[in-house]
Amino acid sequence: MKRSICLVGIALLLTVWLFSAKTWAKTLYVSDTTLETILRSGPDVSNRIIASLPIGTRVTVTNVENGWAEVSLPDGRTGWTLERYLTDRPPWKFTAEKLSEEKARLENQISKIENSSSELEQENDRLEKKLASTKQDLERIRGEYEALKKGAANYSGLQEAQDRLASDLPELTARLAEAQRAYDKLQSSSNLRWFLYGAGVMTLGWFMGLILGGRRRRRSSQI
Repeated sequence: MKRSICLVGIALLLTVWLFSAKTWAKTLYVSDTTLETILRSGPDVSNRIIASLPIGTRVTVTNVENGWAEVSLPDGRTGWTLERYLTDRPPWKFTAEKLSEEKARLENQISKIENSSSELEQENDRLEKKLASTKQDLERIRGEYEALKKGAANYSGLQEAQDRLASDLPELTARLAEAQRAYDKLQSSSNLRWFLYGAGVMTLGWFMGLILGGRRRRRSSQI
C-alpha cells in the first residue's frame, strides 16, 4: 500500500514538473536594452561563462529562477542568463537591421531586374533591326529572282530567234548572191549605156564640126 502511494506521488511530481517545464518552454529574444548578455552554467554570476549572446539571439526558455532564465540555443547549447535581458519580440534594432538588409536585398534584386529589362530591351531593338534588315534582304533577293526569271525568258526568246536566223542564213546568203549578180549585171549595162551615150555625143560633135567647118570654107571662098 505504501509502495503504491509512493508511486502515485512520484507520478504527480513528474506531471507537475513536466507541466511546469512546458509552461516555461517559450521562445524569447535577447533584448536591445543591452549590448549583449552572458550565458552561464548556472543562475549566478559566479558560474562559468558559456557564451556571449548578441542582441536578437533567439532562445527557448525552459525555467525561471530568481531573475535568471534557463535557456537553450538553436545549436543545442543550454545555460542560464538574466531574465530582464530577454523579450518576447525581436528587438527594434535587430528588426530594423533585418529590414534594412532585406530592403538592400530587394533593391539589389530590383536593380538586377531593371538591368535585365534594359538588356532585354536592347536585345529586342537589335532583333527588330535584324528582322528589318532580313526583310530588306528578302525583298532584294525576290527582286533579283524575278529579274533572273525575266532574263531567262528573254534569253530563251533570243535563243529561238538565233536558231531561226541560223536556219534562214543559207537562203539569205543565196538571195544575197543573186542580188549581187543582178547588181553587177545592171552596173555593166549602165556603164555600157553611158559609154554609148558618150560615144554618140562625141560622134555628133565631130559631125557638127565637119558641117560647120565646110560652111566656113564656102563663105571664105565667096568673099
